[in-house]
Amino acid sequence: MFQLQIPSAPGGNLLEHLLLESMGALRGGGIFAWATTAGARTLLQDPVFEDMMASSDFRLIVGTDAVTDSRAITKLREIETENPRLQTRAFLSPTPSLFHPKMAWFEHTDHLSLIVGSGNLTMGGLLSNWEAMFVARLYGDEAASVLTKIDSFIQNNAKSLLPLSDARVTAQVALNDGDERSLRVNTRNQSTRPPSRAAVDTNEVLVAEIPAAGSRWKQANFDRYNYETFFGAKVGSQRRIILRNVDSGGTIGEIESRPSVEVASMNYRFELAAATGLAYPAGSPPIGIFVRLETGQFLYQLLLPGSDGYASASTFLDTRWDGPSREKRRVRTTVADLRVIWNDSPLWAVDEALL
Repeated sequence: MFQLQIPSAPGGNLLEHLLLESMGALRGGGIFAWATTAGARTLLQDPVFEDMMASSDFRLIVGTDAVTDSRAITKLREIETENPRLQTRAFLSPTPSLFHPKMAWFEHTDHLSLIVGSGNLTMGGLLSNWEAMFVARLYGDEAASVLTKIDSFIQNNAKSLLPLSDARVTAQVALNDGDERSLRVNTRNQSTRPPSRAAVDTNEVLVAEIPAAGSRWKQANFDRYNYETFFGAKVGSQRRIILRNVDSGGTIGEIESRPSVEVASMNYRFELAAATGLAYPAGSPPIGIFVRLETGQFLYQLLLPGSDGYASASTFLDTRWDGPSREKRRVRTTVADLRVIWNDSPLWAVDEALL
């Protein structure tokens, strides 16, 4: 199957294919030219991938010629420590040629899943860049031939595959610190770097009241239109989105990799970690502020009645909502538009380097 990853288009991204093919795998591996902290966390710490690594070996090789920086290596070492069946090696090229492959494979009882494409182990490569990939399920001699070639590559280049703790790796990736930001496109001025603020004024925002939904309101319900066109889910198939909560003090929460959920009552849901353990407020409903970033992630803040920003968000909905009064209010806007009434939201101050 050939797949194009198109920014802002629903589904079809590299992350989803990697997770899908990893399910039930006996063992697997991946080779990526570049890795970032967020990319490593998003794939390797996804619950689906962690389930696979709990019982199956996974060999990961990352290049160090560019982009893979000190933070990424530190994060990979942490994940490796937490997952004894994950073996990660850094590739130090013995020649001036650039190390540039991007592929993953998963061995199953009756077939080999092979994913080859242009996406790296970065947020852009996994979710939001223009990428292309080919996903194949191979059987018999064809599967055996591919595995033989992969094993031969690893064996023939063993001297270039170093543990992440090796001092040569540390020195090499230090040269890449800061590289990832320089790769991002600034659509306003191609000759300068993009601003460091992640939630730039043109980012789209969804301001949404969260319904009670019984005792499990952290499974936040949305209407179909926003479920598909804002979050990028697709009715009839399960998609994943990446959420990061930002609390009132500006602290960024852990990556929340959430599958889309549809129920018979025509509700469309994503789980919000920020609502865990909180009683649904009496009277006025909670309000979620969701910012869609160019990286494919969603920053969000959950506002309860009486909290900073709640009154501003509620006033915004009062003036912009023109739907039926019986429905929960949900309005799309931009960061710039919402700043007018709530300029000091911690969402606007998140630095992309922290993501």
